[in-house]
Amino acid sequence: MKNKLAYRYRVVAYFTLLLLSVTLAFALIYTHRERVFKIELLKNEMVPYQRFIHSHLSKSLASGKGISESMREIESAIPQKIRVTILSEDSWVLYDNFSEYENITKSHLDRPELIDATSHGSGSAVRYSNTLKAQYLYHATKYPDIYIRTALEYNESVLPFVIRENRYMAIIIIVLLISVAAIIFMARRINKPVAALKEFMEAIQNGELESKEIIFPNDDLGDVGEKIMKAFTQMEENKKYKQELTHNVAHELKTPVTGIRGYLETMINQENMDPDQRRFFLERAYAQTLRLASIINDISILNKMEESPRAFHTEIVNIKRCVEEIKSDLSFKLDERGIKMEITIPEELQIKGSYMLIYSLFKNLTDNSLEHAGENVSIIIECSQVAGKDAFFRYSDNGKGVPDHQIEKIFERFYRVEKGRSRRSGGSGLGLSIVKNAVKMHNGEIKAENLPGGGLLFSFSLSNVVLPQSGA
Repeated sequence: MKNKLAYRYRVVAYFTLLLLSVTLAFALIYTHRERVFKIELLKNEMVPYQRFIHSHLSKSLASGKGISESMREIESAIPQKIRVTILSEDSWVLYDNFSEYENITKSHLDRPELIDATSHGSGSAVRYSNTLKAQYLYHATKYPDIYIRTALEYNESVLPFVIRENRYMAIIIIVLLISVAAIIFMARRINKPVAALKEFMEAIQNGELESKEIIFPNDDLGDVGEKIMKAFTQMEENKKYKQELTHNVAHELKTPVTGIRGYLETMINQENMDPDQRRFFLERAYAQTLRLASIINDISILNKMEESPRAFHTEIVNIKRCVEEIKSDLSFKLDERGIKMEITIPEELQIKGSYMLIYSLFKNLTDNSLEHAGENVSIIIECSQVAGKDAFFRYSDNGKGVPDHQIEKIFERFYRVEKGRSRRSGGSGLGLSIVKNAVKMHNGEIKAENLPGGGLLFSFSLSNVVLPQSGA
């Protein structure tokens, strides 16, 4: 296994390298600035002497004196450190105070400072002097018939300046130390969520996620870490839920499939079966297919609500008309069991939502009463209150109710209060789960409780009430 450098050390290394790069960049910028400044300083020192020399030569040469004689007259007025060169119009040396110019026979036309002076009137260049064995700044100015060039020794190094400026060095060192300390502190802060994530992954690998508490720092990176942990936890919960759902679905489908298979096998094996008995078996098989279709439909609705909630079409739903339609659709079953349904909902109550889900909500509540409440009972559906955008409903029956210790579980998928009874009666075990999800998708909440006199009460809310338009 490769040895990996700890994340915080890598952060320190990266930022330190960045700091050094920035420091080097500033040093280079400073060096360039000092170079430019030094060149300008030396030029400003030489230019006045060039003007002085030109002024003197103009008068001296006019009186018939030569260049050498004229320059000797003012040699004492020019600092000895300044090299002065007088060149002809074609760049031949006429005078040089630093060399035996009489022996110089080469044209200086190719020198960069003279090239610039020819084009622009003046020019400068820093270069090494083979004559003086040192680096000089040359500045040349073009005058009528002659070039006057001056030079001063140029030391490009800024080290002497830095050494002289002890405060500058001290500031750099202090800034570097503070910056490194800040980088180390920042690296530790950055490393906290990374360390927490590492701990989280190790907990997953070791199967200790449920028993281990992982705390992320209260910052942006910590928020990211928490979201990653929550996303993973949700994925695991979804995975577990799907596994349980698959198991439950297989179990629920087994009963009607086994029944259908048994009835059909009996009819196939008994060719001379009595017509009435054959019809009975066909009716039983048909009833099982209806139950099978109901289970598949309920599973489809649940999956759609949890995975693709936006797929449900929204519209303006009149609640009372929707419930009245359910009463009409189930009238035969209601009459068969002697169940009365009382609806107390305002005619004008409308909600923006999914008609399909609202229909499923009230129908599954009614189906639950039909399957579990018993015979000769009453169902009351009422809108107890409308507050702002929320409508509050009460659905109750005076049937058998639910044992108190089971009341919190009735919204779970495939949960049955009486094991086996729902299967016999045709229920899928998903009705109340659909109810809860339908309420949730309409931004509401639902709870169930037993009534003191017997029976079961569902209290829930639905949001997005469409307020009636005021008349003009």
